[in-house]
Amino acid sequence: MQAIRIKEEQRILTREQKQAVGLLSIGTFLEYFDLMLYVHMAVLLNELFFPKYDPHTASLLAAFTFPLHLFLGLLELLYLVG
Repeated sequence: MQAIRIKEEQRILTREQKQAVGLLSIGTFLEYFDLMLYVHMAVLLNELFFPKYDPHTASLLAAFTFPLHLFLGLLELLYLVG
């Protein structure tokens, strides 16, 4: 049986590729920061904006508000581009 050898090449990233990696990293960080900020603020938002008589309903409404925000942002982007 013949062994398969894989030639390892070390590629150097171009300036544009390095810039793209940097921008993608910043964007990913901001998205996770936005999510974590919302998760930690959900308790306060429950008390301020959602019904106080049912804490489970308030938690569900707070949980569904964040994806709604992302969906509306996507619609806004499609409206601005299209």
